[in-house]
Amino acid sequence: MDTRPLLRTPRTSDYQSVGKTLREAEKNYVKTLDNRKMFLAVFSAVLGNFTFGYALVYPSPVIPVLEHGTDPTMHITEAETPWFGSVFALGTCFGGLSSMFLNDWLGRKLSIMFSALPAAIGFLLMGSAQHISMLLLGRILTGLAGGLTSSSIPVYISEISHAGVRGALGACPQLMAVCGALVLYALS
Repeated sequence: MDTRPLLRTPRTSDYQSVGKTLREAEKNYVKTLDNRKMFLAVFSAVLGNFTFGYALVYPSPVIPVLEHGTDPTMHITEAETPWFGSVFALGTCFGGLSSMFLNDWLGRKLSIMFSALPAAIGFLLMGSAQHISMLLLGRILTGLAGGLTSSSIPVYISEISHAGVRGALGACPQLMAVCGALVLYALS
């Protein structure tokens, strides 16, 4: 009769070699993945954050033009100036709150796609404004879209990316928002 134990007592080196091979396997897995579709999906999604950053700093170059402009319908008073800057934040609050429901109802991907509608309408209103009220409404709509994207995009990215690149891709929304602000300042 064999009296040897079924399991031997593990040595510390056994655990170290298992951990090492798992790390190597994960690195090889990340290298062999075809990440093009995932990166394209992430880039497409973070374009919403680009427009968020662009719309966020929009008042900075526009307010001086509106204050000193000659068109009476597009003139902004000293009392209206803070409103022009802050209605964006009101829209962002509503967008962030509505994203809680839209993310569950439509899913993250469709919520991000839906956010393009108020953003496009808002930018069209601001670009073709004939009165200051059109600018204010455009700011509210771009804020709404910004609130939707700023809460939906990070969740979407964390869902579609694998662990090897999740950290790097998780930084992309903020980077694109800063790039949007930078582009506006470069164009003005």
